[in-house]
Amino acid sequence: MAVFAIFTYEVKPGRMNDFMAKLGEAASPKFNSEVMPQSVRLFRNAVPGPDTNSLILVIEYENMTAYGARTAFENQNAEWKQLFSSQPDSPEILRSVQLLTEFQP
Repeated sequence: MAVFAIFTYEVKPGRMNDFMAKLGEAASPKFNSEVMPQSVRLFRNAVPGPDTNSLILVIEYENMTAYGARTAFENQNAEWKQLFSSQPDSPEILRSVQLLTEFQP
């Protein structure tokens, strides 16, 4: 069953290009692992308007095993951890994380 990891970020004013560059680096081949997400999508809240600084990153995995394998890779990769570690000069602030599993009654 599908698993969605949903990250909500607040991007600091004037830092959208920096954050997009960071996401681009995260998508580079140097961070490829044996198990990769099925899809990665980036959303912007339509309300309160197009200038909102909130972005939602939705990463889909085939199942919980795939999510666990990718998470283990990220946790063991020092460059990945450095890229997404919270720093005072980071262009973004991670506001929330959700992990959703598909529900089929």
